[in-house]
Amino acid sequence: MWVSFLWLFAALILLSGCAYDTTSHDRLSPHATRTTIGKVSRLDIKSSHTTEKLSQTHTRITGKARCTAEQMRKFLKKHHPNISHKYLLLPEIYISEGAKEGIRGDVAFAQALHETNFFKFGGDVLPHQNNFAGLGATGNGVRGHSFETPQAGVRAQIQHLKAYASTAPLNNPCVDPRFHYVKNRGCASYVEDLGGKWAFPGYDTKKYGSLRDALKHRDSYGDKIRKLCEEMEKVK
Repeated sequence: MWVSFLWLFAALILLSGCAYDTTSHDRLSPHATRTTIGKVSRLDIKSSHTTEKLSQTHTRITGKARCTAEQMRKFLKKHHPNISHKYLLLPEIYISEGAKEGIRGDVAFAQALHETNFFKFGGDVLPHQNNFAGLGATGNGVRGHSFETPQAGVRAQIQHLKAYASTAPLNNPCVDPRFHYVKNRGCASYVEDLGGKWAFPGYDTKKYGSLRDALKHRDSYGDKIRKLCEEMEKVK
């Protein structure tokens, strides 16, 4: 009898150890959330209303800038020492335009740094377009929109971010020609949500097989912008 009980006890232990394949993203229980990035080391079992989280890091697009204009300028010069002086005037514009719409100007500036390669350009959008976030540039030589002044370009970018991050109305007249294309306003509260929305597909297809995989490794379009923000905040 004791032998049978021990065999049954051992079998139950083995079965319980195979309840979840914690190294496979797609085979997680729908009630489980990841608590590490990449290979899962622990699962938190939560209510059935909890969705799976691919990243612990969430950087809000709305709110006040955390970086000063001087931090933003120093960060830009560090990565582009010979940059034209006109771009060194942009941090104040980003902070000012962001404050008018409740959008973090430093987040928008970090996005511009990513999109323009620190204002070195070299892609489809040309410097004279004052289009610092690739609005309307869909690849294959499509230049996208042009704006008369740098301030107008920044304002359009800020307004487009607001379309994704908030459902509140604009405070300034709309200069973003693509604002009304965002049908599901407020669908990207965090910068990590921009991959697959602002930028498509939102990840390096040579490195990852899907956006989920890139998010899991914290290497999506939004993650790259977040990392720039974090580095910029450390500038003294």
